[in-house]
Amino acid sequence: AVENPAAGEADWERYLEPDAIFIGGAFARRYGIVTGVLIDLEVGSRIRHLTVRGIIEGKGPTGAALEELAVMDIAAAQLKFDRLGQLDRIDVITEPGRAVEEIGVRIRERLPSGLLIKRPEQRNVQIERMTRAFRLNIASLSAVALLVGLFLVYNTMSFAVLRRRREIGILRSLGMLPSGIGGLFLVEGLLLGIVGWAIGVLGGMVLARVAVGMMATTSGDLYDIAVQHSQARIPMAVAAQSFLIGISVALFGSIGPIREASAVQPVRALAPKGYEVDAIKPVLPTVLKSAALFIVAGVAALAPPVRGLPIFGYLSAFLLIASMAMLSPVVIRAMSPCVRAVLPKGYRGVLRIAADELERASMRNAVAVSALMVGLALMIGMGILIQSFRQTVDTWLDQTVKADMIVAPSTWLGSGPPGLLPGTLRQRLEGIPGVDAIDSYRDVRMEFRDRPVALVARDMLIHARHSRYLFLAGESSAILTHAAGSDEVIISETFANQFGLTQGQRMTLPTPRGPLEVRISGVFYDYATDGGKVVMDRALFERFWEDRYVTVVPLYLAPDADLGRVRAEIQSRLAGEVPVILMTNMELKREVLRIFDRTFAVTYALEFIALLVALLAIVNALLSGIVERQGELAVIRAVGGMPRQIGRIILWESCLLGMAGILLGVVAGVLLSLLLIHVINKQSFGWSVVFYLSPVALLKAIGLVLITTVLAGYGPARRAAHLPMADSLRYE
Repeated sequence: AVENPAAGEADWERYLEPDAIFIGGAFARRYGIVTGVLIDLEVGSRIRHLTVRGIIEGKGPTGAALEELAVMDIAAAQLKFDRLGQLDRIDVITEPGRAVEEIGVRIRERLPSGLLIKRPEQRNVQIERMTRAFRLNIASLSAVALLVGLFLVYNTMSFAVLRRRREIGILRSLGMLPSGIGGLFLVEGLLLGIVGWAIGVLGGMVLARVAVGMMATTSGDLYDIAVQHSQARIPMAVAAQSFLIGISVALFGSIGPIREASAVQPVRALAPKGYEVDAIKPVLPTVLKSAALFIVAGVAALAPPVRGLPIFGYLSAFLLIASMAMLSPVVIRAMSPCVRAVLPKGYRGVLRIAADELERASMRNAVAVSALMVGLALMIGMGILIQSFRQTVDTWLDQTVKADMIVAPSTWLGSGPPGLLPGTLRQRLEGIPGVDAIDSYRDVRMEFRDRPVALVARDMLIHARHSRYLFLAGESSAILTHAAGSDEVIISETFANQFGLTQGQRMTLPTPRGPLEVRISGVFYDYATDGGKVVMDRALFERFWEDRYVTVVPLYLAPDADLGRVRAEIQSRLAGEVPVILMTNMELKREVLRIFDRTFAVTYALEFIALLVALLAIVNALLSGIVERQGELAVIRAVGGMPRQIGRIILWESCLLGMAGILLGVVAGVLLSLLLIHVINKQSFGWSVVFYLSPVALLKAIGLVLITTVLAGYGPARRAAHLPMADSLRYE
């Protein structure tokens, strides 16, 4: 529906005027555009002055998409944008009852080569295929956060069982069956899951409103598509799915505590000290089970991807985390002997008491340490992956991006398809003092074997003399020179991996003039696109694509050139004709790394959530220990112990638990990073990333976790220091 307040009825002649344009309602409201105003539209290298004749108000399921469109009459658009006789797409509506496939065959018979016939849903399949690896990685990080939440539920329910052990003993002595006790805690776990789900939905909506813009920008940067987002809303299907997941996590995490509550014996529950000592489990079987899981994880890491997805890679990561979690009680039990070994002989201070408590209650504390280990492993693993990727991209930029200055459209490096520059711009820049060589870089999208890939055309001989590609094998200058002289192409590593191609093979590219068979001169490393890239010489591209536009113009300056004077001369020559931006080599690299950092920003929020939940598990474990041995703490107070000494015991326990989690988390994080770099990332995107471990960043992460772990013990320490001594000694 088109809203035009200036006209009482549809005025179709005005709609067909050469300067008439109609703007989507959401777009118009965002920029304050109303009917009748003049707007300047930058298309390619030129500015067009248009008049808004109406506002499009979308209705129905596709309303949001319609409200982001700008619409013109096709004849007016062809005239305004210098595209007379050119079409991008023809939409065909078939007669009811006619087979779409049959009509497609008939249309294909009448079309020239180089054109594609597709149903609309195939476009959705392509976008889904482009983004599924990205979405799967985000979902996997969310699953790790849920795993940490599972540990928190277990700890919370265990604390509830421990705190109510006397009540359980009383109910059992009055005749309540174990199944009744289990049912009560099952209902509590169910209620806990419902409350957690409600809070999670509200918190998730708040986070979604903040993150949706970031994700839209990231998707545009990664996949070269313009992404428009509406207000974040939660569909009923997603709400129902999250409800089932939340309830399942709560109930699954409650199974262990429910079994413990059902197994409570009334006599022991009502005894003065209750259950004071964990059942000691043999160390060797636990270590062997952990080693078995670790071996299975290694075997899973060697498996190939499933339909382009690293399914076995994620399974390997889960098994790795599970194997490290199984070692938690072993590491906790080993802490006490290690602490005693470094303490002076005969020392009986608070640190000794804290270490002995960890050894006594190793199983209870193992869940908290496991949660901390998972959160820290996620932080370290993702941190090493991001740092390694960033270092690799930085090195790649330093070794391959050699142009001293870039002339680009003003929309370049933004989300979605960039603007274009006229092919004559290169001639305008020739003869500038200090400019040694001028390249012309054209980047277009094409489909190869039903998958979207990037096609780059440039002057390979200029690039061979002044710049380079990082090839898997061979020298850059020789390969580029040979490719330019032989009408051959080079392909990126991701392209080669995606389609199973190697150096020396031949492949057929679809072009507007028909199929083009070319030989692959080399395979190079590339981190600019995830779908793959084909690079050919500019002359070959213009013969088959008949496209003389330019995406960017790289300039190579003479060694003694004055960068400021060259920039001023370029601005002078292009002033008032072509809207461009000028970027130096350093500015370009800085902008690329800024986009890189923004791409991974969302992962930091997930890491923070996982670590926060893990710290809550530490708090629960400490509170459980206080409830379980409040009589013991009261005795220490009765024989002269000061409240601050009681608090220091709890703080030392928190510190030791943090050290145990750090030990396991560092090992698990480094192993997880290797898995992320060499298996999951490789199978998802095809990029080769060099492993890079920053000791400074690792020490910062360890220090942060240790400090926050000690801070997490501050609340329980205050509670322990202020326990009512008389009530705690009632049965002593």
